Amino acid sequence: MTIWHRVDEKSELEELEISGIPDALDPESLFEYDVSWTVFLVREGISVFAQFADETPEELLETAAEDARYEVRRTKRRLEEMERDLRDINRERLLPDETTLQKIARYEAHLSRGLYQAMHELEALQTKRSGGEAPLARLDVQGLEN
Repeated sequence: MTIWHRVDEKSELEELEISGIPDALDPESLFEYDVSWTVFLVREGISVFAQFADETPEELLETAAEDARYEVRRTKRRLEEMERDLRDINRERLLPDETTLQKIARYEAHLSRGLYQAMHELEALQTKRSGGEAPLARLDVQGLEN
């Protein structure tokens, strides 16, 4: 748990002082100050926050590192969830709904029958043109061979 979660009221943070930093320390405005952050100021700030949290600077840094690792894992997990949701949405949009699929199947069947009818007429015309006799009726059987 970070130091920001341990603070009951923001007024407690405002009482903290770090030499070289303006007096009010607020997590939202901490980096808005026109301060050149040096290694000394960062270490001084860590020491002040550690004293406030009743921890050593090392413990505070370890807690901060654990919080950062937790946030990274949480963010990665959320990213994976979002990517999975996007894949699901794309998969749903890949095929149309059942009603539309039935309409497409009917149109395809109609076009298929029309194609076969046109092919039979073409065969009959080619046969007549070459002097042969073309049958008046034709039968198409489609399906699996046994």
